[in-house]
Amino acid sequence: MSESSPQLQASLRNPTQPPAMSRPHGFDAAHIASHQIASGQIATESEFDDTVNAIVQMMSETAVDLRTPLTTVRASLRSLVAGNQGAVSESQLQTLSDAIDQCDCMDQIVGEMMQLQRLRAGLPRVRRRWVAVTEIRRAVDESLRPWLLRGQMDVLWDGADDSKVIVFADPDMLRRLLVNLVASAIRTSVQGDDILIRLQMAPSGGAITWSVVDRGEGISQQQMKQIELRRKSSARNEGLGLAISRQLAALHFSPLRLRSRVGWGTEVSFQTPVSGSKSVAESWVRWRQRGGMNRRAASENSSSGSASHIQRHVRLDPPMLSVELAHDSVVPRLHDLATVTTVSMGAAMSRADADQFDSLLQRDAWLFDLIYRVDTRRWICVLDGDSEESRRRALIITETARQKMGSVRLDWGLPSPLDLQHRGAAAKLSDLFVRETLAASSSATVTDANQVRLGTAPIAMSPVAAERLDEELRRLAERLQRQAVTVSGQAEMLRP
Repeated sequence: MSESSPQLQASLRNPTQPPAMSRPHGFDAAHIASHQIASGQIATESEFDDTVNAIVQMMSETAVDLRTPLTTVRASLRSLVAGNQGAVSESQLQTLSDAIDQCDCMDQIVGEMMQLQRLRAGLPRVRRRWVAVTEIRRAVDESLRPWLLRGQMDVLWDGADDSKVIVFADPDMLRRLLVNLVASAIRTSVQGDDILIRLQMAPSGGAITWSVVDRGEGISQQQMKQIELRRKSSARNEGLGLAISRQLAALHFSPLRLRSRVGWGTEVSFQTPVSGSKSVAESWVRWRQRGGMNRRAASENSSSGSASHIQRHVRLDPPMLSVELAHDSVVPRLHDLATVTTVSMGAAMSRADADQFDSLLQRDAWLFDLIYRVDTRRWICVLDGDSEESRRRALIITETARQKMGSVRLDWGLPSPLDLQHRGAAAKLSDLFVRETLAASSSATVTDANQVRLGTAPIAMSPVAAERLDEELRRLAERLQRQAVTVSGQAEMLRP
């Protein structure tokens, strides 16, 4: 799908938000910024955010420049492997294959660098849907293959064998998140150690907990403190680490939770909704409520020093440390309020048109929006803003759809405010999701005259209709005969 125009992208941003400050570009700015972080010269949170944004922007611009030559190198290597330049020996073939695997690793890193700036800007271009955990497992295994060859390691899965278990997620983003966490675990593990990816049903039953467990050196309390305060991207400060993982977890309505023991290993976990539309609504409300409280707590404690939320379980020796990392680059436009509306597409539109609109609707959504497709041509939209902002965005989305798809008929429902701090917010939203989902499924139960509802007798031939038709034909024949006799008599009387 083509990108939105600059004018539309600009209009999607918060009109009340002040324009972004100009940020330095190039190696010098990033080098100075990283030196300031390392030396502790960043005095305020705003200065630290500006420095991080400068580094992220430099990384994104560098990634764009790297992708083209990287693609060329990989294509040349594959041409050699295919024998287009002549025969190669077994040892040369193995060397070329290893080089291609390293190019695949670099391509994944470049993709993470390009994605990070969009995530921090709050425009993630996400497309969530119900997907089987087995599909996620296959995609992760394929992406991890070049990583695992380097360290002679293996990834073990626990609880990802049932194809009937589906989660609400963006398959590509979820794959990126798991690959990034496993890659970080590989860096802290020794050769021969295995990495475990474990799936467990959450106690509430509405979410699945994904955990990446390694047996590496663990994270000390000082390192955990630096990670919590965003002074390090990982325990060893290598690669992108947790910088992008916490953003990707937020796309699935979950913080990133770290649990570690020095000398024993580290577990990084997050959650995704499972088992129906009710879990999606509840997970989103919980995430918004927790995110708003964390942001306010951070702002209240900023004047009195950095308050840590690291939990220390003293029963173990060495102690178990745990901390939750939430998305930290942008905040909701309204902490305590969201707007719920619906949008339906005309029945004359094809399924392909509905899928294209679904992609457009989700990819242009903001970070704190929730777009849920309840039927082929019907969506629930929980938008970040008040009712007026919701109407404005509905007009923009409609105009964008008409520009990209031609003639399209969209029917928007009345916007309804959702108080996120009310104790019944999750119940209110989940009830709406369940009602809309049930209405969509019930309307599709009987699609034509040859289908009957469950519990009724099957369709069978019956002589009743034929007997009634014969009787009606006899009645009409007798009536016509009587009329013919009457007309004949009248004709006789009219003769001279």
